[in-house]
Amino acid sequence: RLDLMIALCDAATGAWKDAAAGFDRARAGLPVLSDWIGYQQARALYFAHRTGDALERARAIATDSIVGADAALLIGDLLRAGKDPAATAAHYRAYLTDRPDGIRRSEARYRLAEALEADDATAHRDELVAAYRAITIDDPLSSWATKATARLAAIGKDLDDAERARLAIDTRTATEELTRAEVLFDAMRNPESEAGFTAALAAPDLTVAQRCVATYNRAQSRFKARDRKQAAPWFDDAIDACKAAGDTDLEIRAAYQAGRSYAYLHDHETAIARYRHAQEVDPAHSFDDDALLREAEEWADLGKDAEVEKALASLPDKFPQGDMRAEAMWRLGWKAWRDHDTKAAMGWWKKQIDVMPIDDNYWAEGQAQYWLGRGYQDQQDLDQAATWWEACVRTYPMGYYAALALNRLRETRPQRFDALVDEISAAPKGFDADAPAFAFKPRPEYATPGFARAIELLRLGLGEPAEAELRVLGLVAPPGKHRVDDPDLAEKLWAMAFLYDRAGRYATSHWPTRWHILDYRRQWPVGANRARWEIAYPKAFWDLLTRHAALNHVPIAMQIAIVREESAFDPLMESYANAIGLTQMIHVTAERFAKGTGIDPTRDNLRDPEKNVTIGSRFLGFLFAKWDDFTMLVPPSYNAGEGAVKKWLRLRGTWDTDEFIEAIVDDQARNYSKRVLGSFFTYTWLYDQTVPDLPNRIPAKLLPDK
Repeated sequence: RLDLMIALCDAATGAWKDAAAGFDRARAGLPVLSDWIGYQQARALYFAHRTGDALERARAIATDSIVGADAALLIGDLLRAGKDPAATAAHYRAYLTDRPDGIRRSEARYRLAEALEADDATAHRDELVAAYRAITIDDPLSSWATKATARLAAIGKDLDDAERARLAIDTRTATEELTRAEVLFDAMRNPESEAGFTAALAAPDLTVAQRCVATYNRAQSRFKARDRKQAAPWFDDAIDACKAAGDTDLEIRAAYQAGRSYAYLHDHETAIARYRHAQEVDPAHSFDDDALLREAEEWADLGKDAEVEKALASLPDKFPQGDMRAEAMWRLGWKAWRDHDTKAAMGWWKKQIDVMPIDDNYWAEGQAQYWLGRGYQDQQDLDQAATWWEACVRTYPMGYYAALALNRLRETRPQRFDALVDEISAAPKGFDADAPAFAFKPRPEYATPGFARAIELLRLGLGEPAEAELRVLGLVAPPGKHRVDDPDLAEKLWAMAFLYDRAGRYATSHWPTRWHILDYRRQWPVGANRARWEIAYPKAFWDLLTRHAALNHVPIAMQIAIVREESAFDPLMESYANAIGLTQMIHVTAERFAKGTGIDPTRDNLRDPEKNVTIGSRFLGFLFAKWDDFTMLVPPSYNAGEGAVKKWLRLRGTWDTDEFIEAIVDDQARNYSKRVLGSFFTYTWLYDQTVPDLPNRIPAKLLPDK
């Protein structure tokens, strides 16, 4: 193991000769990792210019190992250094055949085409042009696409029009346009993806089904670029196109997005019509209850209270499996509360609990219980209020509303607060602190060589290859964001989360705990359950974040809460709004707070954790200073901007703070604020064992002039 660590250090410093020798010794001593170490050795030999030895070592690596593809590409590099382009082409052709979705596919395609040109450009013209074209379609943002485009232009200039047309040097099929546009769409390149979908719509071979997809995604590209005015009629076009194609899913999604677009444009009647269309196509679609909820919002904007109540009250019966049924009851209660009808509000909130006894929606965990406490507080029944706040804390540990409930208890019934804190801090009876927090049942995967390799890599602190081995075994989170209720799968996911956490792969380890395995959230982090909370809320990038939090006078719990909720600890993340990196900086904010740092806020720099946090933490520190450390105003300002919060304060600054947050009109900003404040509380409690102060009155000195 020591030989391996030293060899890795030698490789990192470019001491390739020493690295190659060290890897050779390590491979002999760690046969379980022979392929992985063998690849590192082959790479070191390559850079040490020992090409024959490098080729021999690379060819000895098992093709199905996690470095099998890397070894094959290294062999390709070694062959390219020789004088046999036919053999080089054959190698890359075999790689692409055996691994059609393999790593560095664009590089392999380019090297194949390059070798074919060197061998006999005329004889291989069809194959090499096809390879270059495939790069520009499947990987349009890569440097390989830039090179491939240049080669196609060079090849094409010597061809007549008929040959250029036959090879499709200047054209793409509808399928190719769609493929390329979808890559751009997924990369958040909204103008480019819109242009791609528009090109697909103009393709003569476009099918009816493809017209639906292209029309919908063109509208989505414009919607993501925040141009609702043009997006609205384009979504209407998508409704028609998808109805003609028989694609009910995209028809519903198009109608729903059209409703959102028209709502933004204050065309409420048209928005209502689109939301109703979305509800009528398929009564079992997951968007149905969301559409009805948004329909109610439009009736509210039109001032038609009876229609609002009719829509919301009908939702649990109309869509009994919809995840918005509790939200509908909440909104009816909230409206009654703002109308000073406390009794009616409490009735709706009790029904909110009835229709969804346990609400896993992060923005609503404990909402009804907390506000029932506020209702009893309004009626001057502080004992009953305390009972509901205690229920909130016991049922929904460490959420946003639990933090509020504990603060209200501390303010009104301090003895009950102290007793509750003692209760939720106590380990279960009979808890053995020396016993392992986890005990996983045997599985076939755990007896495989791949699992043994993963464990050895974890012991060495080599998280990336360990993650690759576990991924091959299927120890990954399922797609989507749905709760997992199968106990066997849940146990397997906890095993996966545990291993990734130990590997320091926090973006992967905590992910299942956000969406899939949620039962740990029903108990406070005491006894064995604490280990689960620590996986869900890890100290990721802790040294970096702690340093910048101190520099900018920011609570570390808020700094890491922002990173967890903004980027899920993924430093490369880029949102649909082109917010980038750990702290999700948009360009205008990054430019503003990069001043004086010497950092150019480019996309690449914002993907660097140190540079990103340098800028993002300065923004967070600015917000804490602006609001005089009044925590509740910081997350909405981080999300919507301090200017928006200042505007809201002019309108509602005299409201109680909990009411102020609930009244944020934009649901994304409102729910984001709750999510971050909940994580802030979680990190504060988990690692400091304290309840942060969250006063329920906004200081008058923070209110702007009217």
